[in-house]
Amino acid sequence: MVNKQIAFGRQAQQNFIDKLTSSLLAVKDDKNAVIDTKELESLFRVAKIKNIERQSNLDKIAEFDNDINYKGVTMEYFKSYNTLYEDEIPKAISIFGEKSEDRFERIGNLLMPKLTITKQKELALKQAQKEFEAKYEETVKSNSIRTNGDYEYVKLKDFPYKLTDIKDGTEIELMSFSGGDVKNEKNKIYYKQFIGINKSNGDTVRILALAAMQDYDFEKAQRIGTFKNIRPGGNENATRGNEFIIFNKNQAKVENGNYKIAFGLLEFGE
Repeated sequence: MVNKQIAFGRQAQQNFIDKLTSSLLAVKDDKNAVIDTKELESLFRVAKIKNIERQSNLDKIAEFDNDINYKGVTMEYFKSYNTLYEDEIPKAISIFGEKSEDRFERIGNLLMPKLTITKQKELALKQAQKEFEAKYEETVKSNSIRTNGDYEYVKLKDFPYKLTDIKDGTEIELMSFSGGDVKNEKNKIYYKQFIGINKSNGDTVRILALAAMQDYDFEKAQRIGTFKNIRPGGNENATRGNEFIIFNKNQAKVENGNYKIAFGLLEFGE
């Protein structure tokens, strides 16, 4: 999800920014200070690669709420580093390697305009993050301990949906899991449901998993599962009246969305 990509490159970026800041302070205090530009370049390369990679990962994720635009705002923040990393930062590192006495002033004047823009993008990101967490508190906190009264059982044949084909082995990044108790009723089939992101194309999908075969604890298990098609006869539309989807009332904001469906199981590594 979006939060995962924010965290993905954070440490590498912070390591570089810390070194950049300490180098700038060093030449401010001592105009003849010698800066280890090789270390600075090494940290810079890692930060740049991580920033490109997290943009690529984020691009595969569907926007969950167009009003909040959390993904879009996050992408703008990531991209604010692109020109900085391509232009100003290499120039700044080159200046650090000089023996001139005006390095602090020159680097400050070079970086400040772009860093100001990046800071504005960061503040917009934090605001979007707060709005998302406030609106989808149940999704963010996700409590897996639920009572029987938390569930609804909807006939599959009465539930309007469109099918989507997902290849075996496709990774699904989870947003929600219904959980639910399986009613002990003869000749009835129940499906637990996952809502998640198909990492191969960024689509948000609903995975219907046979309740008798799918075990998962949202609080403890991994957030990325591998899809396995197990529905007898393949992904055909249901016509029988003995199949039911388990809906979790606590996850209504997510589960009531209009997502394409695939029948299968999600497998999770150790």
